[in-house]
Amino acid sequence: MMKSLADILKNKGNKSPFMRGVLTAAAVDTANIFLEENFGENGKKLAKAIYIKNGILVIACLSSVMAQEIRFKEEQLKKQLNLRCGENTVKKVRYLS
Repeated sequence: MMKSLADILKNKGNKSPFMRGVLTAAAVDTANIFLEENFGENGKKLAKAIYIKNGILVIACLSSVMAQEIRFKEEQLKKQLNLRCGENTVKKVRYLS
């Protein structure tokens, strides 16, 4: 079965390094928005999403208590990121203290 040109370009665009970079940056921004919405201004000060590499979102935390609170909502965070930025964007979350 032949695919239309639009389908081919659509699939090709998501695999390009540029598009992956754009989706990764959007996922990091979305993660920071999630942290602010769920934990308020204090959460914004204590935790920040830094980068995504190989499907692992890295969050820097200034407080171990804050890292634990984020762990409680980790599945919700991953679900929201994968919904907004493409499936399998984030597979795991890692915390830096």
